Amino acid sequence: MKRLVLVISLIIIALSVKAQNGEYHVRIHGQENKGIILDAPVSSIDSMFINPAANNPIKVRTTNNLYSFDYDEVDSLTFPWVPTGSGDIVYITYNGTNVDIVNPYPSSEVIVTASEGKVSVTSTSTQNITYCLSGTSNPGRFAIESAFTPTVMLNGVSLTNPTGKAMDLTCDNGIILQIADGTENILSDGTDSDKKAALMCNSNLLVQGNGTLNVTSFVKHPIKVKGICTVNSGNFVITSDVTDVNGLSADSTLVINGGSFDINVSGDISKGIKCDDNMTINGGDFTIVAAGSTVLEVVNNQNVPSYCTAIKCDNDIIINGGTFSVTLPTSNHGGKSISADGNLTINGGTFDILTQGDGAAYTVSGNTKDSYTSSCLKCDGNMVISAGDFTLRSTGAGGKGITTEGTLVIGTPGGSNNDLILNVTTTGNRITVSSGGGGPWGGGEYANPKAIKAQGLITVNSGTTTVTTTGTGAEGLESKTQINIEGGQHYFKCYDDCINSSGKIFFNGGVTVCFSNGNDAVDSNAGQAGAITIGNGVVFAYTTKGSPEEGFDCDNNNYIRITGTGIGISAGGSQGGGGWPGGGGSGGTITNPAQGYAFYTSSYNFQSGKYYTLSNASGTGGTNMVTFSFEANCNSNLTLITATGMVSGDTYYVKYGTEAPTNPTTAFHGLYLGGTSSASTQAFSFTAQ
Repeated sequence: MKRLVLVISLIIIALSVKAQNGEYHVRIHGQENKGIILDAPVSSIDSMFINPAANNPIKVRTTNNLYSFDYDEVDSLTFPWVPTGSGDIVYITYNGTNVDIVNPYPSSEVIVTASEGKVSVTSTSTQNITYCLSGTSNPGRFAIESAFTPTVMLNGVSLTNPTGKAMDLTCDNGIILQIADGTENILSDGTDSDKKAALMCNSNLLVQGNGTLNVTSFVKHPIKVKGICTVNSGNFVITSDVTDVNGLSADSTLVINGGSFDINVSGDISKGIKCDDNMTINGGDFTIVAAGSTVLEVVNNQNVPSYCTAIKCDNDIIINGGTFSVTLPTSNHGGKSISADGNLTINGGTFDILTQGDGAAYTVSGNTKDSYTSSCLKCDGNMVISAGDFTLRSTGAGGKGITTEGTLVIGTPGGSNNDLILNVTTTGNRITVSSGGGGPWGGGEYANPKAIKAQGLITVNSGTTTVTTTGTGAEGLESKTQINIEGGQHYFKCYDDCINSSGKIFFNGGVTVCFSNGNDAVDSNAGQAGAITIGNGVVFAYTTKGSPEEGFDCDNNNYIRITGTGIGISAGGSQGGGGWPGGGGSGGTITNPAQGYAFYTSSYNFQSGKYYTLSNASGTGGTNMVTFSFEANCNSNLTLITATGMVSGDTYYVKYGTEAPTNPTTAFHGLYLGGTSSASTQAFSFTAQ
């Protein structure tokens, strides 16, 4: 035994020289996964004794304290290198209502008290002290008030406080929460708690480490930060079934740089992640289920809906990356998946979002009616979706894929079609808000499902878009102001209008295919020249509904403009000569077209399974100007055709065959550009205007 003491003493002497960038520490590791039970700089150790005959036979005397341990407490002894600035570590080990405390600091600087499993720390030290928590306690709690930024390390700790917070952190200079790598940590309040959270931080909080933190609340929020919250890493499992709680909540800015988040909130009005100021997400894996429903609350004598939302921000949200799997089950009526009261900007990430609950109509006050509906992406300001991979599905009545009260920008100017993949599907039916009225549509007010909707200007710059809707009134892309398609490739298969705008619609670039089986393919209600404008873009729009629905509906074909060298093909029941309900296949005249065009006014039944080629020659000769095919038979009473190179006064032929062109430069949902066409059977011919 004397030899062992001598060896340890020689090791300590050899390691006792300080270096400029750090020094060695002595760490005693406890048995049965109790973690580190003593950590002290070698320079602070006065002596170490091992006396088998004594109680607590292992003794370590430091500059400030004397520590004693039994043999069966100690597992091993190590001498790690600790960089300068790391500070000594205060070890707090919970064992039921008992707590073992190792405090290397003078009691005048760091006061640690424990009673019945509840630990309180008061620190006036100006050092960055680490408090290492391990063990299990129920009832258990850790509370700290520190003058200087502390690091609270969760090193395999489980605390349940039936009457309050499991963890209460306070420091004006902010707090670091370190989740030790490879550890599992559990925090929970209880049903008798009168507090606001299971884990409460009363100042700014920085979270890091690669361990797991499991937080459950039975009364209020699982995690609440009354300041700026920054999460760099960690694995979080957050659960609550309480009404009106936030799984991870910040009163100020929230920044998430990484980590994994498994969040399940099932209480009404609850939020999975919530912040009161701006939110920035740069990375991380998010699996969120928001199962609670919408509740009508009375504000100023009016009913106002409050929603259960997966990710909610009272200001702006910026998402630069991450993987998001969000589910709003059928129990969540009218909830939102990602919602910002300000602007929403998404520059990257992978999104798989499903909303399943039905929306509903409600009475605001008196005879005033309104409705609330679920949505995948929603903001009250402007929305920008520049890049990312999106699968957005809304199956409930009135459900929305994307909705914004401001402008919407999709893609980036000159961007790649692969940088943004946007798939949006709605399958719900419309909601009757009020019935009655008259007119050609039968009157009534409805909350219709929409794939993509904006009150302001919609600009589509790039990306690949696939939109599918099936329910009554379900439109694909709608703006109450104007729509500009500048690039990208976009496919709409919708029961109602594929593209609808209260203002003008411009096809300035890109490739767009619109197939409606219940209404117009492209519908502008601008009521003026340029309502639908074909610039340098390519658009193929058709409806199989039959009259009076149209491929292009702008109330009067004279409002159509051709300002570039793009391609436009429209087919449907009729092209309105004077607007609904008095339209018809009367054709029209387009003012000052940049290239030739034609309104083919005879009825023709385009058949699925055939490939129709526009050519400047009959038979097998001529130039393949464009080839198009239909997903379903389309009986068109008037067809609009314009294509690159068409000249007024020349004759053109539409021919069909049963094979697609070979080697096309573009093949997109029935639209083929370039390549060699084998079509030879003439469908019809016309002279361009």
